[in-house]
Amino acid sequence: MKTTLLLLTLTLALAGCQLEDETLALEANAKEEQVWTFIQFNVPEEDEGLESFYYYGKVSKSLYQLISANRLQSGFVRLQEMHYWGDDDLIHPYRDLQNSGEMVFRIEDIRSMKLVRKAPTPGLGYEQFEEPQNKGIKPAAETLEQRS
Repeated sequence: MKTTLLLLTLTLALAGCQLEDETLALEANAKEEQVWTFIQFNVPEEDEGLESFYYYGKVSKSLYQLISANRLQSGFVRLQEMHYWGDDDLIHPYRDLQNSGEMVFRIEDIRSMKLVRKAPTPGLGYEQFEEPQNKGIKPAAETLEQRS
């Protein structure tokens, strides 16, 4: 009897923790301030495999902070103004005649999540996020060679 009661209490406590995470995620998703992120999702398939998806999108800043601080392991994350990484290595808007540009994923399916400083530009690749090289300044050795 004690074992059954202990197992029941433990089950309810664990379920309560997950319920708390779900509630916290729901509240964080409702916050107004948003940040741009790049997220890799590994979503389980029916044949026991994993499918990887790569999306840029806006998420609630408070939800991002909770996930990145590892304070939230379950619940849902809502991506808005989504863009996807295409097979052609270019970024495309997710919004079209069929899709609203918004999706909801399970937090448990996030493989990696990065904060992005600016909105992605459709039609360009990852190079839009790289720092410009040299900014038109010639290396000193090259300048000296030209003078001789």
